[in-house]
Order: sequence, then structure tokens, then C-alpha cells
Amino acid sequence: MNAAPEPQPAGRTDFAALFHAAPAGYLLTLSDGTIVEANRTLCDWTGKSRAELVGSSLLRLMPAGDRIMYLTHAMPELDATGVLTELSVQIIGANGTRLPVLLAAARSRTAANAPELDRIVLFSAPERRLYERELAAAMRKLEAAEADRARLLAEARYAAMHDSLTGLPNRALFDDRLGMALAAAVHDGGEVGLLFCDVNGFKTVNDSMGHAAGDQVLCQVAARLAGAIRGVDTAARYSGDEFVVLVAGPATVDDVERVALRVLDSLAPPVMVDGAELQVGLAIGVAISNGDTETAEELLRRADADMYASKTRSRHGQPTLLSRRVS
Repeated sequence: MNAAPEPQPAGRTDFAALFHAAPAGYLLTLSDGTIVEANRTLCDWTGKSRAELVGSSLLRLMPAGDRIMYLTHAMPELDATGVLTELSVQIIGANGTRLPVLLAAARSRTAANAPELDRIVLFSAPERRLYERELAAAMRKLEAAEADRARLLAEARYAAMHDSLTGLPNRALFDDRLGMALAAAVHDGGEVGLLFCDVNGFKTVNDSMGHAAGDQVLCQVAARLAGAIRGVDTAARYSGDEFVVLVAGPATVDDVERVALRVLDSLAPPVMVDGAELQVGLAIGVAISNGDTETAEELLRRADADMYASKTRSRHGQPTLLSRRVS
């Protein structure tokens, strides 16, 4: 007759049964990820037997992206500190399914000459993965919204500083740049040049051909101006059919004259208005800053006055900018 099994001492726990029946996946691995032991729960999750798992690599249980993360994050952390508190990864289950888990690990040595082992626990966390995906999606939406906000703000700033018809800087932006140029000229001891341009006969174009034709003229004049000036200069639509050009300092009389002549030359070919060629001219007034005390308004006033004087000289057959030196 077989003897009855001895009763377990009070308080004694069957750790092997706990290891295999735990609702979490348990692993023992070498520091390179080679599996030394795995519990039944992990076998059930992966659809692999213990014999198939032992000797294989933990990394082979992960999708490629999580495998890279484990190699670049978890392993260096374990090497440095011996502890990994939490890492969200996926485990490849039976039939290729993906099981989201939270992984924690601790490294220790069981004996003096024994290899170091990583004790790893994996908790099933489908809700955590869903939360992470939702959080990532929310972050992407937030980033997209921020990008849209930044784009709209940039567009609003651009619209506030540029003429809606021609795309040139508007009066506000030009005045700002002129003020900065004058301040720099005072600091550096240079001069700033200014051209004040008026489209000749523009009212006649508007009256005889319509405002749409007038808009075409203004757009083409603006394009010619922008193409004629130097990269450091600024052309702007100041009001109506008036345009201004800031000849950035340090500007000499010759610099201003060369820019003015290029502007006039750019208007030599006719512009196209509703399929027809139209000869367009500019009256140009010139002013150069003359000291530390001159304001932007005063410089603009002198250039405007010179523009009207240029119109008068032209009507009376006197030399214009094309045939005289700028003074």
C-alpha cells in the first residue's frame, strides 16, 4: 500500500506552479536575449512549446520595429543599470497575431561563476496599446493643427505686409524697411536712395480699357520693377499707380542712377493687356538721404516732389532721368 504524500508545511508555496500558472508571461534570458526558461502563459501567448522557446531569442518573438527598440533601448538600459521598469512592445502570437504587452526586467547573477540572467515579466496590455495609438493619433492631429495654425499665421502676416494685387511689399512693410535702412545708414555713415515711381497715363488706361486692364498693367509693372532691382533693394506698391524702390545703403548717386535706369529699361518693351500690346512709361523721382536728422517721411516727400518735377520737365521737353545725371 502506497504511503500518503506528506502534507506541505504551513506557509510553503509551490513557486513552480505559480511561475507557470501566472496570468503574466515570465522569462529568464541571457543578457543577449537567449531564452533560458519560459512559463506556460508565454507558451500559450506565442503558440510555441517550452522546448521551442528555450534556446531561441526573445527578439524573435517581437515584430521588427519593437525588436529594434528593444536592442537600442532595453538592452543598453539593462547593461547600464540592471533594471528596466517598463517598455511597451508587442509579442508575435499564434498565427502571427500581435499581443501588446508591458515588459519589465531585472538582471542578476544566481552564483559567482554563473552567467547573468534577465528576469523578465510581460503583462498583457491591449488597452495600453490602444491608448498609445490614440495618443499618437491625437498628437499627430495636434501637430497638424499647429502646422495649419502656423501656416495661416504666416499667410496672415504675409497678407498684412504685401499688396494683394501685385504681391509686392505694401506701404507698411516698405515704411518699416525704409526706417531700418535709414537707421543703419546713420550708424554706418552711409546713404540710402529712394525712387518714387508713377505710371504715366494710368487714368487713361482705366477710363478707356477698364479697371481689369488697369490691374493687368499694375501687375506687369510690379513684375518688371521686381526684376530690375538688386537683391538687396526693395520695390513696393505704395498706393494706386505709385511704386517706390528702396536702394539699400550704402548707396551712391551712381548706384541710385543705375537702378533707376534699369527700372526704366525694364518698361521699354510693351506690356500685354487683353492680348494687345500697350506701351507703359514711368515718371521717376529720386532722393538720397542727406544726413542724420532726415526722416523717412522727409525722404519720401523729396522723392515724390522730384517725381512731379520730372513730369513737368518731360512736358516742357527738358532733360529727364534718361538723359541727365541724377543729382
